[in-house]
Amino acid sequence: MTKKSLTFLLALSLFGASHAARAATPEAASFLSQAQQFYGSGQYFRAARYAFAASEADTSTSAEAYAWITLGLVKAGLPNAASYFFVRTLQTGQKPAIQRVLTVTQDLLDHVGADILRKYLIRHTTYDDYNSVNRNAYLYSLGKDALLAGDAPRAVGYFNGIRPGTSLWPYVLELRGSAQAISEKNDAALADFKSCQERATAIYSTFEGDLARKNQLKRESDDLRARCIAGEARTLYQMERFEDADRVYDRISKYSFVWPDILFEQAWNSFGRMEYNRTLGKLVSYKSPALSFVFNSEIDVLRAQSYLALCLYSDSNDVINEFNKKYTKPGEQVKNFVEKNQGNLEAFYQAGKGSLRDSLYTENQFNHFLNRFVRGPYFQNLVALEKEIAGESSAAKRLAAQQGGVSGRGAGFPGFLEQVLSWRYKTVHLLGGNFVKNSMVDYYNTLVSDYEKIAFIKLEMLKRAKDKLLYKNPVVEDRMRGNVKPSRRDDQYYWSFNGEFWNDELGDYVFGLESECSHG
Repeated sequence: MTKKSLTFLLALSLFGASHAARAATPEAASFLSQAQQFYGSGQYFRAARYAFAASEADTSTSAEAYAWITLGLVKAGLPNAASYFFVRTLQTGQKPAIQRVLTVTQDLLDHVGADILRKYLIRHTTYDDYNSVNRNAYLYSLGKDALLAGDAPRAVGYFNGIRPGTSLWPYVLELRGSAQAISEKNDAALADFKSCQERATAIYSTFEGDLARKNQLKRESDDLRARCIAGEARTLYQMERFEDADRVYDRISKYSFVWPDILFEQAWNSFGRMEYNRTLGKLVSYKSPALSFVFNSEIDVLRAQSYLALCLYSDSNDVINEFNKKYTKPGEQVKNFVEKNQGNLEAFYQAGKGSLRDSLYTENQFNHFLNRFVRGPYFQNLVALEKEIAGESSAAKRLAAQQGGVSGRGAGFPGFLEQVLSWRYKTVHLLGGNFVKNSMVDYYNTLVSDYEKIAFIKLEMLKRAKDKLLYKNPVVEDRMRGNVKPSRRDDQYYWSFNGEFWNDELGDYVFGLESECSHG
């Protein structure tokens, strides 16, 4: 099959064309029979090769042939190549073949991720098509899709049908906990987030494979556990159990990539209790060289707001000026990049990879902005997939040499796989590019919103400063009065900030400023 014909297949067949059922030619039937025999004897790549020859000899066998190719490639350790034939099998609409490939749904999701397969599972399969093991992957896909669509109760319903023993279970607990929290079923959310923290280690502890993959799963596990701790704390905050939320937040390691965002959430927790000196102490940690990689304009908004709450107008004005100086240029760079590359997802993917290659403590303001999201596990896993796909390409060549094929039309299977893996490579770029683009737009919109908040704070500050000059004793609203003295738990130490940063003190500083607000 030529490259042109494969391109045509990839462009058109993914819309679900099916083959008419009719008796296979003797040649195709023979190839299929041999494919099954090779599969049974453990020659999985050869089995896939003969099944491919059957589809080439007679297109009426494609559904069954694609199913055997999928199974053979999965067993041969080529999941990325198998994912193409998995999708093609689903699109034939032929139930026996579909139900056969659905027996490896969980395996494929574990290796290639849910995003590439989720829509196809939802569109082409039903609950009754699955066995008890692989049905979990289907329900996970439905649940995540419902949650992304904003239907939290429906998502919970799907997640409730998933068996706890599945490898997806730690991720299910985080998603279900989030859905429960959105639905304000706080006790159920807390239970899920706590269980998620306990189960997260199973992601890598039960894995038996190469060290690089295990290390990657260890990072995923640590990240998931930290996110579930954060979910527990956010739920407690939602329940207005602020002290409990603070204790839970403190359990997140300072070495976790989640922690810099958590520090900001803790600052808001303190602000909500009018402990403005503690809020400012949390936020000053972001000025440490150790946290200079963090890009979050909301930090400076909260700093300005905290000084305003203490009626320290000069300090608030300094933060406002710093905000405008700090974020104007990167904001313009992001806006121009998005507008210039609207339809070019490859440009977004390469921008994300470029930021990953750059130093975490980069001085490049554009990459500094991208740090906010490209260093999370989702994008890093996509980049790692490129290496896995290259590895599959090499493995397919070795297997082709070791496990011979058939003469004639079936001889092109290794070449076809190269084109399939090229397609898979492109899907990684499209998923990654879409992620980077959407994240850039979301965080840019947040930046624009923060400019509006800063402008409002500036107006409020000027109004109060004017009133102070004119009336000498201006009265501020109750919600902005005073400053509650931070309390200290028995397990906490607070450091007064003296202009020096120590890593073990980050997040524990408390300012000692006196409020200048009148209480008239």
